[in-house]
Amino acid sequence: MNNQLGSMIISNPKRRGLGYRVRDMALVLATLSLWGLFGTETYLAVTSAEFLAEQAYILSLLKVTAIDFVAVFMLFHAWVLYERLLFRMKWKV
Repeated sequence: MNNQLGSMIISNPKRRGLGYRVRDMALVLATLSLWGLFGTETYLAVTSAEFLAEQAYILSLLKVTAIDFVAVFMLFHAWVLYERLLFRMKWKV
């Protein structure tokens, strides 16, 4: 019984061109800049003089962000487990 996943690496030589690398790098830079913007905004909010007045709002915003991150992580984890289960059931039949 062969129950091994295939390779996840794309071995298509056409996908190794400069256009694809530029596109992938642009996506990575956009993602990192959004995370940097979020981190900078949080840092500036925490270090501002009005932080004590807005502390409850900022802390609740950070708590909601953390809960959202955990929820999305758990959703993806459950989806991967479900897909793995489907793959295993497909090969057993």
